[in-house]
Amino acid sequence: MIKDLRNTFKQTAIYGISNVLVKATGLILLPIYTSSLTISDYGMLVLIEVITQFFVDVISVNLPGAMLRLGADTKDKKRQNVFYSTALIMLVAIGIVFLAIFLPLSGLFSQAFFDSDAYAIYFVIVFISVVLEILGLMPMQLLRLREESGKYVFFFGLKLVALIGFIWYLVSVKEMGVYGAIIGALLANITLLLATSVYQFNNLVFKFDKVAAREMFHFGAPLIFVSIAAILITISDRIIINIYGQLADVGIYTLAYKVGSVSNLLIIGSFTLGFLPIVFKKFGEPNFNRFFSKMLTYFIGLTIVLTLVISLFSKEAIKLISSDNPDFWMAVILVPFIAYIFLFKALQSYLSYVFLFIKRTKYNASITVFGVIINIGLNFLLIPRIGIYGAITATGVSYILMGIYTYYLAQKHYPISYEFKRISLLMIGCAVFIAVGIYFNDLSLLARVLIKTGLVIGFGAFVFYAVADMVEREKARKIWGLVRSGKLKQLLTEWKSS
Repeated sequence: MIKDLRNTFKQTAIYGISNVLVKATGLILLPIYTSSLTISDYGMLVLIEVITQFFVDVISVNLPGAMLRLGADTKDKKRQNVFYSTALIMLVAIGIVFLAIFLPLSGLFSQAFFDSDAYAIYFVIVFISVVLEILGLMPMQLLRLREESGKYVFFFGLKLVALIGFIWYLVSVKEMGVYGAIIGALLANITLLLATSVYQFNNLVFKFDKVAAREMFHFGAPLIFVSIAAILITISDRIIINIYGQLADVGIYTLAYKVGSVSNLLIIGSFTLGFLPIVFKKFGEPNFNRFFSKMLTYFIGLTIVLTLVISLFSKEAIKLISSDNPDFWMAVILVPFIAYIFLFKALQSYLSYVFLFIKRTKYNASITVFGVIINIGLNFLLIPRIGIYGAITATGVSYILMGIYTYYLAQKHYPISYEFKRISLLMIGCAVFIAVGIYFNDLSLLARVLIKTGLVIGFGAFVFYAVADMVEREKARKIWGLVRSGKLKQLLTEWKSS
């Protein structure tokens, strides 16, 4: 099992680089937006971004994910290429139909979201960008299937560099505002497709396999509802905030959400990218249940550490990102709540992997639809009364209830014994340390940083003495001893050979 854990952490770390790049890109873009856009303009851009993500998730019919899952069942690269080529042909056809239907509706979308048809051109660009982004998912998923994580990070990094460059030039230099940001995203998607064109061509077989198409559709179709529901959980709060508030409120809430959701991107997202291809292949082995249970503990543990750091230093992060625009500083109050909520999302996401193993994706659909009904209902109930705090409450309650429902269904069909006692201890400890840190937010910068750094170190001690078992403590002591003695090479050699 040590070898499997090592491989999982290796892949997760490499894919984690891509997610670090995503978050770094987001943080780099935020000062560009806050210095060049008004809060209302930023709110408009946020709504356009979530609409884009909604269509990407829905129109793709989860075919890239289906190709990854079904392709993992065979080691024959020629057969994998058949899955890849068939899925790509299907996506091109879907993209053509999508543009034929939605391009004429651009003015209607502009009127519906911004009470004016003046922004119709924005949606024309968005719809074209959606199709290109979906096509760009295919080579990236094939790289995941082949565990070519180095190439994955390279191509992904190239797209993000292009995104930053285009948006900086069009928004800051050319002062094109929201329109420039949308054009920049389109050009970044084109850059990725051009960069991966040779790799795609080398893996195309110019064959459409009807059997493979049916398999992928049957796997991916139920997940359409998951995609719709999942993105509605993400965007419904912003849309409802806009209905009962202003675009400025959407901007503040989204800034807090982006900072607070760093753990979702760096840990949850990268872990899924690295873990799923490995665990698909390991499923069914004698020690699978123990491996899967242990990985949940470590997964949540890493997420909790990052959640603690984000929450403690939220004030410093928000002020650094938007130093020229104090109108955004209200987001400081919201970040710790949002960050902690994502711990429940992490739990629910991990537990739902079981349905992918047993190929019962319909349960993912029912759980997510259940969650979105709860979420939207609570948003309509709470946002008119307590504003953006209502949106946070609705999101937290929906993730908790989704987690309970997921655990019930997963245990019913594939029972696994998890280490919930240790996980609960970690989550409670994290909440206490965050509360203590927030208490000192009114002190001077130096005092705050020193106290919060001490709290992070103190949490590490808490984990070591109160949560870790004897074996883990002994390994930690050994690793620390090797690090202190400078025998890093020996440490890496032992880890590689274990």
